[in-house]
Amino acid sequence: MPMFIRMVAVIGLALGLIGCQTFNVRTDWDPAQQFDVFQRYFWVEPPEVEGASPFADNTLLRKRVRFTLEAKLEERGFQQTKERSNADFLVSYSVILEERLKINGYYAGGGGGYNRGRYGGFGTIHSTASIREYQESTLIIDFLDPNNDDLVWRGWGTGMVRTRDRNKRRDRLEKGIAAILEKFPPRED
Repeated sequence: MPMFIRMVAVIGLALGLIGCQTFNVRTDWDPAQQFDVFQRYFWVEPPEVEGASPFADNTLLRKRVRFTLEAKLEERGFQQTKERSNADFLVSYSVILEERLKINGYYAGGGGGYNRGRYGGFGTIHSTASIREYQESTLIIDFLDPNNDDLVWRGWGTGMVRTRDRNKRRDRLEKGIAAILEKFPPRED
């Protein structure tokens, strides 16, 4: 296969993978809990955290997450109840945003060595680095026991909440919440 065709194939594959949205999703749960009885849930507003990032805790984001989470739970067959006493489980969430730095380094150097008895000197050495600031977001979805507020299931994932790009926020949030809820009910793999 000619080199040009191989390069085009590799670039196409890389672009295809970049376009896929994958999330790092994890879960934890109480193994004593019977999740098959969960049918009705009651929504619990997450508490406002003093000093929280205004990007992680604001009314716009609260509405967006609640609307999306309720829609995805309904798609999965769960029903929201207006009375806490009628609920099999409680639903809440939280968002954590952390400022991060990503440092990309590049080094290209020359080399030296012997070739047919002669020594070749070192070539030019180049080194560059780029630093990029970004927000790393973690969305946490909690299911609680309605009798005592104990946590019975938690699912979380990174990269689902975008605060700097309005156009990508809703689609990414929907896919991220769906990815977390795919892990419910829990199963040992």
